[in-house]
Amino acid sequence: MLEVRKKIVIIGCGNVAWHLANQLYKKFDLVVYNHKANAQLTEFKKEFSAHTYSSIKKIIPNAEAYFICVTDSSIASVIKTISLPPASNILICSGNFDLASVKTKLKNISIFYPIQTFSKEDKIKWKDTLVVIDSVSQAAFLKAQSVCMYFSKQLIQLDYQQRLKLHLAAVLVNNFTNALFVEADKMMQAVRKDLNITTLLPLIKQSTKKLKYMSPKAAQTGPAKRKDQVVIEKHLEILKNNKDLKQIYTLLSELISKQQK
Repeated sequence: MLEVRKKIVIIGCGNVAWHLANQLYKKFDLVVYNHKANAQLTEFKKEFSAHTYSSIKKIIPNAEAYFICVTDSSIASVIKTISLPPASNILICSGNFDLASVKTKLKNISIFYPIQTFSKEDKIKWKDTLVVIDSVSQAAFLKAQSVCMYFSKQLIQLDYQQRLKLHLAAVLVNNFTNALFVEADKMMQAVRKDLNITTLLPLIKQSTKKLKYMSPKAAQTGPAKRKDQVVIEKHLEILKNNKDLKQIYTLLSELISKQQK
């Protein structure tokens, strides 16, 4: 007799949903819902043999878990729209959403927040990824934990205010630094067309590698730490026509100087 596999429902078809599906499709039957038909939704059917639907109004009631992978501004609307048994295991993929804002009969709602960056083409090392869970109750936490273990055994519970601070820290080290990578990439190509951000990868890798055995403060180097104003002025001269980046350079140099005192 063939084993009947349990179902996992994913609402949304963006990058996070894609990586959840990639991790789960060998263990569960996937059912993916989106508010409309599009090319991304079709890819879930081709890649993961998922059952896909272009509406969220009639969602199956018997899944092991329901992952909501939509923008923060759409989460409340999705919860209001879906009709499920009160005991359903709901996992909201967000670092910023406040569970206290949810008004619903659903009793087992949790936050599923992996401290990770998701690009569709990338491969995620889930076992090395910290996953934050925040639940409306201990019963909800236990339900969420049973599913989260398929991703990582590094699980921690944080409340809303703690999650906000952690999310901010993640933005600083990931999104903000990547914005600087964009500027550095443009600068490298302006030097020579065969140069780009990959030229700086050994430097980037060494900078992050040091954090395994040194504090960020101790690992700091560069002209701002050395108070080398001559070099700083040369850099600012190069940036004289880039007002935004010049301001960022000045502010970050001042921040480094203060941190090192």
